[in-house]
Amino acid sequence: MATMPSRAATAPRAIESVLPQVDRFWRFLDRFDAVPEYARDDRIRVLRSQDLGDLRANGKFVAIALEDEPFTFFGIDDDVLYPADYCATLDAHLGRYRGEAVVGVHAAVIRAPMASYGRDMKVLHRRAGQVRAEGVDLLGSDSLAFCTSSLRFDVREWPDLNMVDLSFALEARRLRIPLVMVPRPAHWLSALDENQEDSIWVGVMRDDARQTELAQELASLSRSQLPRARLRRLTYRSV
Repeated sequence: MATMPSRAATAPRAIESVLPQVDRFWRFLDRFDAVPEYARDDRIRVLRSQDLGDLRANGKFVAIALEDEPFTFFGIDDDVLYPADYCATLDAHLGRYRGEAVVGVHAAVIRAPMASYGRDMKVLHRRAGQVRAEGVDLLGSDSLAFCTSSLRFDVREWPDLNMVDLSFALEARRLRIPLVMVPRPAHWLSALDENQEDSIWVGVMRDDARQTELAQELASLSRSQLPRARLRRLTYRSV
């Protein structure tokens, strides 16, 4: 998780919902003057922007470059409430692909022609139910899982800040690692807050020029095929 001081109302609840499910919880504190009380737990490893640089939201992935041994990474955001079976469910889906895919909940499909990232993208929202596993172009870094033995990178080398989902999708696509949206009931994940003034998405809606460039690059790369499975036509059930 990467978090900032303005998420003090939601971050503790997000952490509490996931902490019992993991062995280690990496937490990147973006521009905090001090470590908050809700980050003090034996399982939480605190990383600070003062030590690692101005990574902003990219900091949620920085632990991948700091851990020597492979592990299963679960994406967490500071404004989402996770169910008690979040990690176990994603881990089970990951096992179906023998760790050779990225699985997740919140997702998107790029629609051609891509003229605007904000307008030409079909969002498959975390709150919606999904009837089967589907290949997608983007997975939200708030709700995904993958094995670092298959996908490993260092966000300190990324050229862009706060374009996490696109930058991550490009990392996976270049290695031909498919992104898979998993089936789940409606409202399996729930938002603790949305569309905050300082949220990344609000910024995208103001100016998506750079995001559009990255999305066009992503669309230009060949679509990966699911290991031992066939990409079906994407279906989406809204609720």
